[in-house]
Amino acid sequence: MAVTTSPVSSDLVLVMDNGVGSSGQPLTKARKYSKVKTAASNEDIYAVADSLTGLQSKARIAVRRQDTIEIETV
Repeated sequence: MAVTTSPVSSDLVLVMDNGVGSSGQPLTKARKYSKVKTAASNEDIYAVADSLTGLQSKARIAVRRQDTIEIETV
């Protein structure tokens, strides 16, 4: 069975440091930015993440891209 894929949406997620929990585990906070163009390159998304990080009061731990793709039969 042949299938085809088409991009539906893309999100940028910044994972920020949110301190340390009571038992010593690191705490994180995710900031999600929706409606990223599906055709945007990873380099462009990372550049935007760098700019957004400068506006945050917490330190950035990771930059994530979450893509949603629809799979259909041909």
